[in-house]
Amino acid sequence: MRDPALLPQAWRLARRELRGGLHGFGVFLACLCLGVFAISAVGSFAASAQGGLLADARALLGGDLEARLTHRELDAAQLEALAGKGRLSQVVELRAMARAVPGAGRLLVELKAVDENYPLYGALSIEPAASLDAALAPDTTGVHGALAEASLLTRLEIGVGDRLRLGDIELRVSGVLSREPDRTLGAFTLGPRLLLSRAALAETGLLQPGSLVTHAYRLRLPPEPSVEEVRGALQAAFPDAGWRLRTWREAEPRVRDFIDRMTQNLTLVGLCALLVGGLGVAGAVRGYLGGKVYHIAAMKCLGAPGRVIFSGYLLQVLALGAVGAGVGLLAGAAVPWLAVHLFGSRLPVPLLPGLYPQPLLASALFGLLIALVFSLKALGIARRVPPSVLFRGYAESTRLSPGAGVWAAIGISATALALLALVTSDDRRLALWFIVGALACFLIFRGLAALVVALARRAPRPAAPSLRLALANIHRRGSPAGSAVFSLGLGLTVLVIVALVQANLNRLVDETVPAEAPAFFFMDIQHDQVGAFEEVLRTVPGVRRSERYPTLRGRITAIAGVPVAEAHIAPEVRWAVRGDRFLSYAAAMPAGTELVAGRWWPPDYAGPPLLSLTADVAEGFGVGVGDQLTVNILGREITAEIASLRRVDWSTLDLNFALLFAPGTLEGAPQTHIATAYVAPADEGALLRAVTDRLPNVSAIGTREVLANVARTLERIGIAFQGMAAVALVTGFLVLAGAISADQHRRIHDAVIFKVCGATRRDILGAFAAEFLLLGLAAALISALVGSLAAWGILEGLMNTPFRLRVPAVLATLGTGLVLTLLLGLAGTWKALGQKPAPYLRED
Repeated sequence: MRDPALLPQAWRLARRELRGGLHGFGVFLACLCLGVFAISAVGSFAASAQGGLLADARALLGGDLEARLTHRELDAAQLEALAGKGRLSQVVELRAMARAVPGAGRLLVELKAVDENYPLYGALSIEPAASLDAALAPDTTGVHGALAEASLLTRLEIGVGDRLRLGDIELRVSGVLSREPDRTLGAFTLGPRLLLSRAALAETGLLQPGSLVTHAYRLRLPPEPSVEEVRGALQAAFPDAGWRLRTWREAEPRVRDFIDRMTQNLTLVGLCALLVGGLGVAGAVRGYLGGKVYHIAAMKCLGAPGRVIFSGYLLQVLALGAVGAGVGLLAGAAVPWLAVHLFGSRLPVPLLPGLYPQPLLASALFGLLIALVFSLKALGIARRVPPSVLFRGYAESTRLSPGAGVWAAIGISATALALLALVTSDDRRLALWFIVGALACFLIFRGLAALVVALARRAPRPAAPSLRLALANIHRRGSPAGSAVFSLGLGLTVLVIVALVQANLNRLVDETVPAEAPAFFFMDIQHDQVGAFEEVLRTVPGVRRSERYPTLRGRITAIAGVPVAEAHIAPEVRWAVRGDRFLSYAAAMPAGTELVAGRWWPPDYAGPPLLSLTADVAEGFGVGVGDQLTVNILGREITAEIASLRRVDWSTLDLNFALLFAPGTLEGAPQTHIATAYVAPADEGALLRAVTDRLPNVSAIGTREVLANVARTLERIGIAFQGMAAVALVTGFLVLAGAISADQHRRIHDAVIFKVCGATRRDILGAFAAEFLLLGLAAALISALVGSLAAWGILEGLMNTPFRLRVPAVLATLGTGLVLTLLLGLAGTWKALGQKPAPYLRED
């Protein structure tokens, strides 16, 4: 655009073309709008969730600063130091068994005990409305009040005002707890919430040495000093406290990580929908400019330069692209407001609706680059249309090349699109795999679409006239078959990938329980209760066997002498250093364990601390036999040498631990026991009642209930991915609709010729239906193959999960696509069936 008159002339041309209406650009606008909407909706929702978490960070943490410990409380000096910094609230969390009174119902609950200062930020929602102090206060008979989630009341078949038993005491359900300010995204819990006072918890008898109890001390600080200064002072004053100090800026880190991962994955699926929509963009621009060939040739005869024509139509494409992307941006930006309006407090995370420029700008750039990548070729061809087309016919323009400059512009735009995908993704490795996969898919589907057309051309002529005409329509010049197979195949492939990945993950959950699996995990068995527990197991019929280990909680603080914060740890084993982990000690190697390196210690070992580590964790840590790990247990640092590495099959659900210490190191520490019980399904209820009646402090976790919870979580996540895949499929159908619409004049011409030759409407309909069935079947078969291979790569490569072809999921997905292809194709050609031959014959 070095010619100063070029831009005004090009804009004048674009403006005049736009005055003629948007005919032919419906699919163009719809494809861009859908793709940009998908990406901007995910980005806006994630940004509003992150904003909501930041705005409510103090409420989510419970204060400005939190000190958290497991198993033990702060000592007097530490408690005094915290209380001197600001307003202090103490919260105790553990799991316990609740029983209906009267009644036989028993349920594992997530217990939270609070003091009179709770909550320091935010407010609880209680039904019927009441103050927290009044709801938890004891009544005239001395029975403490408690607040329960609605699911707890439903499962125990009790209501407000009824009683339940917790440990050694009875509690009165004084209300339904519908919201806690410091609890969010409860995607996976082992039981519903039960809230009570710390005074009531002290009377239950559940607080035993070694019990799995978390003590959280929250501080509400004055404006000065800053929270970082307070944390630094506490760490300096008590360097060996063994607590975990978090500020409000670090509230809910796992929730933030989960949102980030979901955002990047859903954004890539949305980008896939936008790439499929790019085919619709290309088809719409190509079809529109194809109808302008004689117009362009006439302008060139009158002296219009090719640069003006190219620039004018490029400005028109960009203006229409801005309209389509703008509508998508508006719809995507409105998603957080719509979610708050429809779901309100039922949302798992707090939302802060607003206009977030970063995701909207990224979505707009994605839309702009897609419009450029897929329209530049047709614009380049239009620029090179010769004036002689007016005299020699349209066929001459179909063999033109866009030119080296346009190909370079397409390459630059495609590179910018890939770089944008990399820059906007937190996981560069995943984004790079997506780019490579998308490029491979485009090449594969372009080749397979050409192969389908070639096979149709070389196929033997069938005897049935409808099939013969269908095959001819597929391989004729100007047929939309290639575009249809390409667009539908990509959309269906995305849906097949999502369906197979979700089906395999669900299958993994369903098949996790082996034929010989424990029915219950029993936790918090005190050392002096072991005999009573074993006696209960002997008296209940149907108990085949049990396993039991002493357990403690510890946090890995150093790996081979390097602090965890500075160590290089593989992402797949970072769970091992996030907070406290279960660990144990044993003289004998657990059954079913394979030793892969080192040697097991003798049964009577009594030397320096040794431990055995699972091989996967050792590989992720970069350590081996002879290296050292440092573990903080109840505030005491223990450094142990790695004596052996084990391979553990966790799917058996046998008791095992990532860290197992040798005897002689942990026996003197406060600890409890964990046990499993293998029992016939018919006797599970009897065993649960017998254990909880005899040992009310013991918590029982049902294996089937945990796996059902996992399956529900996967289902919720799968719904989001299915929705995004459906957007890609809808975009593919829009591309097909555009191709059919652009080809409608040819179908009307064919239908007229068929009628003149004596064909009935039924014959014509059969020929068109056979064509779309063949195209849909070809796209479905290609999608089944490519989608299955891609799902295999994702599961086996990225997720390290065994892949199994789920034929019903594939058939259901492809059958739906096949039926919709047929219906859409026939709907687009229905007009051709009703045309009378006379007007068209007179024109010819």
